[in-house]
Amino acid sequence: MKSPTKLNLREIVVMASISVVFGVLYLGWIFLGQIVQGITGPVGHGLMTGFWIMASIVCAYIIRKPGVALIAEMIAAGTEILVGSVSAGSVLILGFTQGLGAELALALFLYRSYRLPVLMLSGMFGTLANFITIYFMYGYSQYSSVITGAMLGAMLLSGAFLAGWGSKAIADSLSRTGVLDNFTLGKVRRQQRMEKNALSQD
Repeated sequence: MKSPTKLNLREIVVMASISVVFGVLYLGWIFLGQIVQGITGPVGHGLMTGFWIMASIVCAYIIRKPGVALIAEMIAAGTEILVGSVSAGSVLILGFTQGLGAELALALFLYRSYRLPVLMLSGMFGTLANFITIYFMYGYSQYSSVITGAMLGAMLLSGAFLAGWGSKAIADSLSRTGVLDNFTLGKVRRQQRMEKNALSQD
């Protein structure tokens, strides 16, 4: 008997497909981020960082199994390298730490809750991991404590709203089309509709 936590082929294909799309978008987001950072500095750039956590949260929200957030982020990072990133080492490290951060937040709830607050926390954990990684990797200790604190705050906000809320909105929109009916998210939404219809008939 297969473990309910084991990924099946359909889930692997969808996770990989979504992550590849985000990996391509991640590369474009890097260039946009460089422009924003040049204009607004590291704090403005921090508001953009949640986007780099979205592959992990979208996939985890749809599939709802352990390891999905980390694997999805690593696939996205690998894709980003294949399509043209020149910083392969740092991209892989960031992909791992971001995915691990998002994964840890879900693990705190034993992978049983995927409500919006949990997804927002997952995004915040992912951007926190991002902050810690770039702080040491890129020497952000050179900035004053005020700028560093503001940058961290901006990244946590981005993790909560762009990564957490934004990922849920994207996945829910996909689910409404019916393409995710065979995945956990689709089954949950179908059950919710059935319960709502049953209550309305009482």
